[in-house]
Amino acid sequence: MEKNKPFYKIIDEICREEQIEQKELSYGWIIELTKNNKKRNIIGYQFDLNSSTSYNIASDKFATYEVLNSNNIPTIPHKIIFNPKTRSLYYNQKFLEEAINLLKNNDNKIVIKANNSCEGKDVYYCSNENEIKDVVTKLFKQNDTLSACPYEDIDYEYRAIYLCGDIIFIYKKKKAYVMGDGIHTVKELINEKYNKTHLSICKNLNLNKIPLKNEEVVVSWKHNLNNGAEPILIDDNDKYVEKIKNIAIKAGKAVNIKFASIDIAITSDKKIFVMEINGNVCMNKFTELLPNGYEIAKKVFKSAINRMFE
Repeated sequence: MEKNKPFYKIIDEICREEQIEQKELSYGWIIELTKNNKKRNIIGYQFDLNSSTSYNIASDKFATYEVLNSNNIPTIPHKIIFNPKTRSLYYNQKFLEEAINLLKNNDNKIVIKANNSCEGKDVYYCSNENEIKDVVTKLFKQNDTLSACPYEDIDYEYRAIYLCGDIIFIYKKKKAYVMGDGIHTVKELINEKYNKTHLSICKNLNLNKIPLKNEEVVVSWKHNLNNGAEPILIDDNDKYVEKIKNIAIKAGKAVNIKFASIDIAITSDKKIFVMEINGNVCMNKFTELLPNGYEIAKKVFKSAINRMFE
């Protein structure tokens, strides 16, 4: 178990404060919690609240899309691509052809991702058939199924923390960017600001351009905090927050999940749709990027643990 992670320090503090006995099992992979003769478990970032059914739906991008779409909840359309080596019974060439047709029908901009991807890993932007085939070949080495969806130009991605039918916290994420100084190139500004952080750089970004002073240049197309995106705290004055909360609650209920983070996008043309549902609620990077992030994360996890013992 990575005891250096903020998550585990938070769990330790909550257990002391709530008089909960904890025990590490399976080399720290499982944390067994005991209070009032009740036993509950935390596995990784999974809390003992979600059913295996709801967790498995949330862990599968295509399954999540199917359930949300079936319940008339706004979400980005997905196509599934089966791995011919592991899913040969269900696979034929049409699935890859559907991804290529999706490319042609969406201005040569689509996203291919592993169905069980998280934190922006194994997620790729594709702009031509060769890129699709290369990405699919690469991802098939470790994945049974992939999803393809249209690329959307997203202004902000909101993350709503859902607990038993309510939204207990919400913030938004801004894509990685650099601010021009009229002297340095985009590449130099990226290296200075993000150092060794791996960024999924925007296609056709001119790295040799020298932005004007105070000119903001978006450098990544992803909204993941581990990819350089920045968390922004919001309040009820945010004009989208109520609509975001309502959609997130509907999404959580449709999947019948109890504890999750739900990502909802607002595009440049102001469309709103659910991006994904995460049954693993991880806030490590969030705690590092905001001065009060640790306290916020602790409040979130304390609420979840208290619900586990109700």
